[in-house]
Amino acid sequence: MEKGHTKQKSMASSSTVMKAENGQSSSSSSSSSKKRGRRATTILTLPQPRPHQPKERSPLTIATLRLVKEKAEKRGKRTSRAVSVRHFDNTDINYYWLLPGWVAEERYVPSGRKGLGRIYKYYYDPTGHMYYSKREVLFAWKKMNIICLDP
Repeated sequence: MEKGHTKQKSMASSSTVMKAENGQSSSSSSSSSKKRGRRATTILTLPQPRPHQPKERSPLTIATLRLVKEKAEKRGKRTSRAVSVRHFDNTDINYYWLLPGWVAEERYVPSGRKGLGRIYKYYYDPTGHMYYSKREVLFAWKKMNIICLDP
């Protein structure tokens, strides 16, 4: 590597890479870029994201998840390997409206095309009963006199 064409230096949180303006990598011939009189430009890379920290869940949420998993085991394995399932509670920003002990489940089902798919959402109460929509959950709360929301 020659001075002025390609330099690498690393910092604690991010790295800076100097690269030729013409898009050539460091393995390209340096004599051709000298003849053309091109200068080096700086490309900054963003810091790497921190590893995902699991959130602490309330004892009610843990009990509901245990019930949901037990019911799923009783039903048997009916989902495909490609389906990914994630659980959320009222500590997650998209599900702040859930009451403590209620759990939301998102199932991502990929389609035939790359990168496309569908997310199915299900909601579980502390007894393990499944609801298919937010509207059903709000109706159940109203029916149980837990909470009454205007539409």
